[in-house]
Amino acid sequence: MRMLLLLAGWVALAAPPNLVELQPRGAQKGRPFTLTLIGTGLGEGASIVSSLPATFTALGNEHPATQASFLVEPTGDWAVGVYPIRVRGANGISNILLFSVGVFPEVTEEESRPGALPHQNDSIEKAQSLPTTPLTLNGRLIGAERDFYRIQGKANERRVFEIEARRVGSAIDPVIQVYDAAGKRIGRSEDDPAIGLDARLDLTFPKDGFYYVEVFDARFSSQQQDFYRLKTGAYSYASEIYPLGGRRGENVELTISNVKVNADLSKLQTRQTFVNLPDSPALPLPFAIGDLPELMEPVSGNLPLPVTVNGRLAQAGEVDRYELSVKPGEDLIFELQARELGTSKLTGLLTVYDPAGKKLASAGDGPLPVDVAAVQVSSRTLGDPFLMLQVPEGVTKITLTVEDLASRGGPHYGYRLHARRAAQELKATILNPFVNIPRGGTAMVAVDIERRGYMGPLTVTPIGLPNGVHFSGGLIPAEMPDPLVKTMNRRAVLSLTASPETQLEGTEIGFLVKGGALETKAAGLAYTIGVSGATAQGVVDRQRALVGPWLGYQMPAALTTPTPATLELSLLKSEKKETGYEYRVRWNFKSDNTMQAVPPTIGVDVPNLAAVRIIEMEVDRANPRTGTFLVTTAKSSLPGPYAVVATGRVMLAGTPIDVVAPILRLDVPEPEAQETQTNASNTTVR
Repeated sequence: MRMLLLLAGWVALAAPPNLVELQPRGAQKGRPFTLTLIGTGLGEGASIVSSLPATFTALGNEHPATQASFLVEPTGDWAVGVYPIRVRGANGISNILLFSVGVFPEVTEEESRPGALPHQNDSIEKAQSLPTTPLTLNGRLIGAERDFYRIQGKANERRVFEIEARRVGSAIDPVIQVYDAAGKRIGRSEDDPAIGLDARLDLTFPKDGFYYVEVFDARFSSQQQDFYRLKTGAYSYASEIYPLGGRRGENVELTISNVKVNADLSKLQTRQTFVNLPDSPALPLPFAIGDLPELMEPVSGNLPLPVTVNGRLAQAGEVDRYELSVKPGEDLIFELQARELGTSKLTGLLTVYDPAGKKLASAGDGPLPVDVAAVQVSSRTLGDPFLMLQVPEGVTKITLTVEDLASRGGPHYGYRLHARRAAQELKATILNPFVNIPRGGTAMVAVDIERRGYMGPLTVTPIGLPNGVHFSGGLIPAEMPDPLVKTMNRRAVLSLTASPETQLEGTEIGFLVKGGALETKAAGLAYTIGVSGATAQGVVDRQRALVGPWLGYQMPAALTTPTPATLELSLLKSEKKETGYEYRVRWNFKSDNTMQAVPPTIGVDVPNLAAVRIIEMEVDRANPRTGTFLVTTAKSSLPGPYAVVATGRVMLAGTPIDVVAPILRLDVPEPEAQETQTNASNTTVR
């Protein structure tokens, strides 16, 4: 029994922390409050990591593994906005959840309180009463339910009702509806133009009496992050912004709802920041940060390159035109940034014409998940377009046009047009928001790379790798040349292995991607908050996972407790066959515990290798901790280096624990100039 208790304690410690919920999800600025974290693997001694200027004093808790409570006390001014919350413990770091700071007093939906009965306010008849003073209400939408609130209004009284959801890390797609005392709807908001998929309703009560506010999810979906913050009062807010961004290192003047404000970008290293109306209680709006010289439309004469043009389609059907002097054969890249920022409704279309008006190329008018007419009312989109063009012979001048695919326009149709001379470029994203590396063990990370024009080999290497941590992998071979294929996404996989004596404190790791003369730093996600219903293809805006480009370019890393076993791969031999190559690989589990059970098979993958098969997985009869498998390629498999990724699942006290092997490099040779034998002999190759 004592041994079982010790094992159970080891398992609880071994699991890295994971946050599922924060209680509450926001607070009134400057006021102390108690914050309770709910999740798994929290353990004793867990501390909070956050940019919120406050002290976090741990409080006693009856369930230390699944809950941790802290007294939060301000140490400086709290700006209205969103702040990341994560946990650091002896067993690693957790994911990020977001916490919102507002101005108004905070109240809680009755049925959202711990232990409360469900369905307490699901109809007008059962609406929860709210005070008439400004407030922020914290509520939840558990599946297909509707929440109703009752508030007393006066004739000609202005009132704003606003939902914070997607902007603060909730996966619901909120809708607000307001009814009068007779049940007649007098207002509705679903997707506000300035705040993406969140809702805001600004109305005036027609007469004295009670009014009812309804909140529900547009898709009536079930989400893990299903909270919302209903803000109400008579307040100012940023309803539009122009331009949508500025250049890094500069102080940029912009207009928010006809008010001039400044954005100081002199010291920021992120892709995005936030700006707000002075003294507004509403959340600030995102503001993009770029690295090219910037201009504002209209632009007279030829467009200089490289450049970022800040423009807006102010009227329905408006088309913005830019003239460029070019040379035959030179390569150009044009990219639009609009809808992805959340402050523009533009579904962009880029088109290039020669001096005679002949269309040379376009982007943004490819097949949509719905027909063009549905763009008027839906949030479906293929994303902001980019266009690669090689100037044809005889062309020395081109016209580039920017328009909305559905010919819309207005104050919410701003854009940032990036234009540069380049035949190739790379864009990279770190797919792991964070990583916990077992002491003496290995963790896997992945970097998504978008090739634009460049199809040669790629290498991905860590930046700032701590002492005692080693990496392998990060290699992507060249692609088969195809004049019709100009862009392609590939995923580089790297393993990070920590020696037993490694120390990591507040470490962040970046990744540098190189290909030929190109190089770029991979951008970090910071967090990934899933939205149920998303699919790999045809994903709509409202189903995309929530990420945090405003938090930086790197990946936080920490150490976690050792796994009960480690896994290693080794290449025994490689042979040339008639249909390709065969690689015999050995796996080997190692553990200090001679009683530790290991699985008879492991999971194996070779990313990016076409026509690969993993076969003949066999356990060594003399030693069940080791075995072999065969990796086979085909003649269609491209030559180059590949990563063999392997994981095994071991059990400890009934708990499954994944064990990752350091990546094994596998090299597929270049084909011989001429094959003289139909059936090649079994010749060993490197």
